[in-house]
Amino acid sequence: MFQKRGFLLAIICVFLYAPLSAQVTLNGDDRTYKINPDISVYATPDTISGIEAWKRISNGSLASIPQKVNPGISNSAYWIRISIINNSKESQFYLEVDYPQLDYLQLFKIANDSVVPLYETGDRFVFSDRPIIYRNFTFPISIPPGAEGEYLLNIDKRLSATRFPMTLYEDAAFWDMYNRETIFYGFCFGFLALVTLLSLLIGIRLKLNIFFWYGFYILTFGLRCFAKLGYGYQFITSAYPEFNTHFFPFTTQLSMIFLVMYIQRYFDTKQHMPAFNKVMDAVLWLFLISSLVWVLFPGFIVAVAPVLISMRYVVLVLTIIFAYTSAVNHLSIDAFRSKVFLVGYSVFFLGVISQILIEYGAIRSSLVPGDMLFVGFFIEVGVLTYAMVYLIFGIINEKSSLVSTNKKLTKMVNQMEQESKRDKPAYVVLKSKAVVDPSRIRFIQSDDHYLEFHLSDKARPEVDRNKLSAVLDILPPQFVQIHRSTIVNLEHVKTIYGSYLLLKDGEELKLSRTYKPNLEERLAK
Repeated sequence: MFQKRGFLLAIICVFLYAPLSAQVTLNGDDRTYKINPDISVYATPDTISGIEAWKRISNGSLASIPQKVNPGISNSAYWIRISIINNSKESQFYLEVDYPQLDYLQLFKIANDSVVPLYETGDRFVFSDRPIIYRNFTFPISIPPGAEGEYLLNIDKRLSATRFPMTLYEDAAFWDMYNRETIFYGFCFGFLALVTLLSLLIGIRLKLNIFFWYGFYILTFGLRCFAKLGYGYQFITSAYPEFNTHFFPFTTQLSMIFLVMYIQRYFDTKQHMPAFNKVMDAVLWLFLISSLVWVLFPGFIVAVAPVLISMRYVVLVLTIIFAYTSAVNHLSIDAFRSKVFLVGYSVFFLGVISQILIEYGAIRSSLVPGDMLFVGFFIEVGVLTYAMVYLIFGIINEKSSLVSTNKKLTKMVNQMEQESKRDKPAYVVLKSKAVVDPSRIRFIQSDDHYLEFHLSDKARPEVDRNKLSAVLDILPPQFVQIHRSTIVNLEHVKTIYGSYLLLKDGEELKLSRTYKPNLEERLAK
C-alpha cells in the first residue's frame, strides 16, 4: 500500500514540478520548419556547463523566459530546449541559427537524462571548424522516422545584440535553400561590386571626387552587409576570429565617413551651406581619428565596446541630420536631385530603424522579410545610382554647351580682331591723363572708387579714379563686363569653363551668373 502511495506521489510531483516543454512536430508535409514558437528558452547570468543547465531545467529551478527569438542587448547566456517528434519519412535534418554574429554555441543531445555534447562553434573559432561550412551556424542532426529527439542549445554573447531565429530543414530542403540563396546574394553583391567599379572609373575619368566617395561608400557598406550576413567570416576573415570581431563594426564606421563625404559633394554644402559644412568636417575628423585609434589600439576598442554600442546611435543620428538637412536645403537649387536622394536615403533609413528595433527585441524578426538593412541599402544604391547617372548626363551636356560656347567665343574674338583693325580707338585717355592702348588691356577690376587696368606688358596695374560703367562706354566692343567688379578684353580670353574665364596667360577670372546671359548673347551674335 505504501509503495503504491509513494509511486503515485512521485508521479504527482513530476507533473507539478517538471517543466512543460513545447514540442516541434515534423509532419512530413512541410520541408522547412520555423521552430521558435515551439521551443523553451532559459537565461543564466553566469556561464555553466550543459550538465548543470539541464539539471536546473529538469528540477524546475531555472524558469523559461517569454522571449523566444531576440532578447536584444543583454548580458546573459541562453539555453534553448528543443524537443522534436519526427512523424516524417526523413531522418536527416539541419538546425540553422539565422544570426551569424554569435560568440559561442554548443549543441547537446539529451539521451536517458545524459547530456551528450555534439558540436561546439561560434565566432571564437576559425570558420573551418563549423559543423557545416555555411554563413549561418548550422548543425546536422539525425532522428529516425517515428522517433523523438531532445536537444539543448547553448548560445553565449555578452553586452551586445543577441538573436536566435531558428529553422529546421529536411536534408534536400536545406541544400535547395543554400543554392537559391547563393544565387540571390551572388547577384546582389555582384551588382554592388559593378556599381563600385564603374563609379571609381568614372571618378578617375572625370576627375570628380563625388564619384570616388560614392564608390567607397558602396564598397565599405557593402562589405559591412557582407560581414553582417556571415559571408565576411566565410570568405574574408575565415582564419582570423579576432580580426573578424572588428571587421563588421569597422566597415560600418568607414561607410559612415564616406557617406558624409558623399553628401557634402552631392549637395555642394561647402558653397551653399558653409557653416553647416564646417560642422560636418568636424564630425568627419572625429570619425577619422577614432578609426585611427581603432587600428592602433584594437584591444582598447574591445574594452569599451558597450559604450561604443551606444555611441553608434549618436553617429547614426548625426548622419541622418546631415543627410536630410542638406537635401531639404538643396530643394530650391536642384529639386530633382534632392528628391531622388530623399527617396533613396529614406528607404535605407527605414531599413536601419527596422534593424535596430529587431536587435532590441521591439519587433519580431518574423514580421520583416529578410535582412531589412541590406534590402534598404540595395534599393538606396539603385536610386542613388540613377541620380549619379543623371549627374553624368548633366556634366556631358554642360561640356557640350561649353564646347559650343567656346567656338562662338573664338568666332566672336576673330570678328572683333578684324573690326578692331578697321575701327578702333588708338588709345584710351584716363582721368590721370595716362594714355593706354586698348589692346594692351587684359582686364579691368574695380577697387572701391578706383579702377585697376591690368596690362599685358606691365606687372603692376595702372590705377585710375573712375567707374566701370564710365570706362565701358569708351572701350572698343571686345571689352565685356563679366562681373560687377570686372571687365575683360575678349582678345585675351582663352576659354570658358563653368563660372570662370581662363586668360591666355593662365590667370582665372570669376564669371558672375548675372552677367553670363549678356556674354552668351554677345557670343551668339
